[in-house]
Amino acid sequence: MGLSKKTVLIVDDEEDLTWSISRHLQRNGKFLDVKCVSSGDDAIDLLEQQKVDVLVSDIRMPGTDGLALLKKVSQNWPKTKVIIMTAYGSDILEEQVEQLGTTYYIEKPFELRYLRKLIFEALEISPRDIEGLIVNEHIKDIIAFNCQTRRTSQVTFKKGVKKGIVYLQKGEIVHAECGELEGEHALYNILDWERAYYHVMPNQLAKKRTIRRRWQSLLNATMID
Repeated sequence: MGLSKKTVLIVDDEEDLTWSISRHLQRNGKFLDVKCVSSGDDAIDLLEQQKVDVLVSDIRMPGTDGLALLKKVSQNWPKTKVIIMTAYGSDILEEQVEQLGTTYYIEKPFELRYLRKLIFEALEISPRDIEGLIVNEHIKDIIAFNCQTRRTSQVTFKKGVKKGIVYLQKGEIVHAECGELEGEHALYNILDWERAYYHVMPNQLAKKRTIRRRWQSLLNATMID
């Protein structure tokens, strides 16, 4: 049985970005009905007309901004999942978002596949994208996804008898362990495995910090605006 159609609403005043996101989602998620609007006011109008399963919104927009839109959605459409995307990430902003009940957050610039994966997670589709056997992705991509979405988590990788653990705090890699190795040496040892079984435990804090470089530098990720 195929997946039922899900409606995703993209809200951003950068029309080139909404077009790119829409095109990517429709190409890689045939069951998604993607709508795009350029303002919070237009988003509210559409929400009043039809059911939206996932709302993906920027924060800074003219008129009704992302936070005001999020507040409106939490009050009137509590079943709609919300993903906030912004180039203006901060701890204060993240706290404001969390107070309004949003658990999904992604910072620009991001890779479109990470946003797609976050949408699938919000829709509770393909749990193996979150936990299980890496089939189409490398270990680096799993770590990068957790960084891009600002997770605090413990990611445990297993390959045969080998085991490695990577700790993240608000999207930054802070510690890694692999056998007797720790820090960056452990991280790169894990990355050399390329593919492995993995398990994510949210909100797990490292007992110490051995890594201080930014995750983009560590993973040499290719980013897009």
